[in-house]
Amino acid sequence: MLELFVAGLILGASQCALSCGPLLVFYVAGAAQGWKEGTKATIAFSSSRLLAYTFLGAIAGLAGMSLVDLFEGGTFILWVQFATGIFVLLLGTLIIIGKNPHLHVCHYLNRHTVNNSLLSMGILGFLIGIVPYCAPFLGILTYIAIAAKDPLLGGLYGFLFGLGAALITPLIIVGPLASLVPKIFKSPLLLQVFTRLSGVVLLLFGIRLILNIVGNL
Repeated sequence: MLELFVAGLILGASQCALSCGPLLVFYVAGAAQGWKEGTKATIAFSSSRLLAYTFLGAIAGLAGMSLVDLFEGGTFILWVQFATGIFVLLLGTLIIIGKNPHLHVCHYLNRHTVNNSLLSMGILGFLIGIVPYCAPFLGILTYIAIAAKDPLLGGLYGFLFGLGAALITPLIIVGPLASLVPKIFKSPLLLQVFTRLSGVVLLLFGIRLILNIVGNL
């Protein structure tokens, strides 16, 4: 248990922070209203990743190496990555459009995604957490599949790993701080430009995820 927690701390401060950090930071900087909203978004993002790791641990304890074989097969991962890319692209597009879009469908989506940081970051965090993007995490999942004899123990292993990887990470500090970046821009025009650029970055992240999947087909 201690080994899994320490492994989570190491990955959470390195590879996980580098891969997940930009998505969280640019969302918070472009959409969050103040540090409280940024903190909520960060907690939702990290907590949903912790939930995903716990869920995967429980499934690994139940299914054993069959779960690892499923991930290594690639099909499941491609579908979840595609869904993640579409969702990130949607968030970026809505941030670019602004908070008061004229189209009714855009207004509805904006209200339930960009303007609802708990929901949007909760979905994004779970989608990212449910797929082992990096090789070390696939190794962790393999270890849990071998060591855990039942879903409860597997869930506990996944939870302990997630505590280090998702909750006790630099993102817990960096996320809320990103909400203070817009305060630098005194001019409403400069603030609007910065917000749109944050949306563009998220949109490009989404497109990149989708193109990577298309390239693997």
